[in-house]
Amino acid sequence: MFDKVTKSIRVISAAAVEKANSGHPGMPMGMAEVGTVLFKYVLKVSNKQPDWINRDRFVLSAGHGSMLLYSLLHFNNFDISIDDIKQFRQLDSNTAGHPEVDTSLGIDITTGPLGQGFATGVGLALAESYLSEVLGKDIIDHYVYGIVSDGDLMEGVSFEAAELAGVWKLGKLIYIFDDNNISIDGNVDKVSLTDQKKKFESVGWQVLEVDGHNEIEIKNAIDLSKEEKSKPSLIIAKSTIGKFAPNKQNTSSIHGAPLGNEEMKLFFDEIGWEGDPFEHTDDIYNYFAEKRLEDDKSFKEWNSNLNNKLKNDESFKKLWEQFEKNELNFPESFEIQEAATRVTGGNYINLIGLQNKFVLGGSADLAASTKQIISDESYTSENRSGQNIEFGIREHSMAAVVNGISLHSNLFSFGSTFLVFSDYMRPSIRLASLMNLNSAYIFTHDSIYLGEDGPTHQPVEHLMSLRLIPGLDVIRPSNSIETIYAYKYLFSNTKNPKALSLTRQNLKFLDYDINYSDFLNGGFVISKGNDLTIFASGSEVNLAWEIKEMMKDFSVQIVSVPILNKLTPEISESLNNNKLTFTIELGKATGWSDYIGNITESFSIQTFGKSAPEKDLVEFFKFNAEFIGKKIRKYLS
Repeated sequence: MFDKVTKSIRVISAAAVEKANSGHPGMPMGMAEVGTVLFKYVLKVSNKQPDWINRDRFVLSAGHGSMLLYSLLHFNNFDISIDDIKQFRQLDSNTAGHPEVDTSLGIDITTGPLGQGFATGVGLALAESYLSEVLGKDIIDHYVYGIVSDGDLMEGVSFEAAELAGVWKLGKLIYIFDDNNISIDGNVDKVSLTDQKKKFESVGWQVLEVDGHNEIEIKNAIDLSKEEKSKPSLIIAKSTIGKFAPNKQNTSSIHGAPLGNEEMKLFFDEIGWEGDPFEHTDDIYNYFAEKRLEDDKSFKEWNSNLNNKLKNDESFKKLWEQFEKNELNFPESFEIQEAATRVTGGNYINLIGLQNKFVLGGSADLAASTKQIISDESYTSENRSGQNIEFGIREHSMAAVVNGISLHSNLFSFGSTFLVFSDYMRPSIRLASLMNLNSAYIFTHDSIYLGEDGPTHQPVEHLMSLRLIPGLDVIRPSNSIETIYAYKYLFSNTKNPKALSLTRQNLKFLDYDINYSDFLNGGFVISKGNDLTIFASGSEVNLAWEIKEMMKDFSVQIVSVPILNKLTPEISESLNNNKLTFTIELGKATGWSDYIGNITESFSIQTFGKSAPEKDLVEFFKFNAEFIGKKIRKYLS
């Protein structure tokens, strides 16, 4: 029966790609046995409770092989119909070209960019281990499985995350490596000499090797992986891409293109298939039914245990209710400071950590500089309830791991580094937006005024570049109050990621009225005026205020814009009744007009910075109240 099921998976996958005239048939045809073993014997998942928090997670990191996942979900009676399969890669279909997260369908994660699934899965496994410690192993006890490809393992983000998984001893992380030695451009050994077994063993993984088409070997290797509690596992499954396609198997031609009519006929002849490739007998669907019934039973037992624990354990009940609420408790009072916003933010986030067990995160080896330390205790293999995560110098995997933690369940997670290093994180940030995650990215040293480190460390284009990502809110507060509001929004359940931009340099405290709703609008008037309006963000609000004080002979309106990309035309219009409009921000000005309309002049930084003390940079770039004030006066004469 096993062979009959794998035949159906190969047929329906190849047929869907053929009908769409687009896709990657080779991987599903090569990994049919692995996928079948996972869903028949291993994965604890429920088609009746697809979002069950204690289900096993499945990460198809090689997302181009999406038809493998869709066919398995279809045959397991998840909500992916045969019509969905026939609509593979079509507009608004449930079966997109690469998997897009939808737990109601059984899709746990959006994948496609290689390496991302691998790294994000490490975050899922960390979340499991953390919640298992905090809520109890009787409540959270599941595995993270995944299929990874040659291409996944080539990407640097994968190895960054692999090292972390080894350090953290994530024994419930099990990846199966589709070792077919084929990429789109040909044999992998043309571009890689890596011994993956030695590589992963060197960073603390258990590595097993199997025939990727042998049911028993695959199952036994997974069983052995589950017995290893202190190491993540990589199962190297030697496979044949496009297996049973006579002329195209084991070649790059089947990686990313349909088989074609002639090869499809030969493929059907090879495996003995007759009839409609989208029609499969009941025994294929019934094959997985027993396992799904077992999983339904597991859910009922788990749910009964949960309810009993809620009745009999008051401390657990309070903790669970806080977890279910998915809202953080924020400090009722906080001392307003004249300080760098990174300092204010660091003090505030530590208080947040003391009051909330369901927020965790850390820094890419820059906690001493970013100040974003949430707890005195770090997450380690010996202390899995620690809230502070030490990522090492791994910005890209940090962002992906944060995404995995956020993706898992009702956890809030963040990663911090210098703003200039957001470049290393961008692919993961983009995927967070695509997945509508609550991931938080806290950036400090947000302008050229970090000084002596020079242009390599001084962000110029980064603020506006991040604002270009759809769904990402970029927050740049100007004082302590705005910073507190920024953190409240950062850790609110809005189903979209946020990036927070904080200063290295100290700022004067500007005392003006502001409420949280105005803050969430993206901008608000802090000083009214009838002659001109200055829009500014972050530290440049201080500069706008200095200009106002120097131009007392004119009526200057100042608008603080902590979240520029939340400004709508209506809000912008309500904030500005003056014909003369100026913007001030220490970065590229490109894009400001998209949010606030016509601009008389933007004062910005259009070049890279220089290595020098802050005061010298102010003079060199003429980014001071005296120079900008003189230029503004010319428009008033």
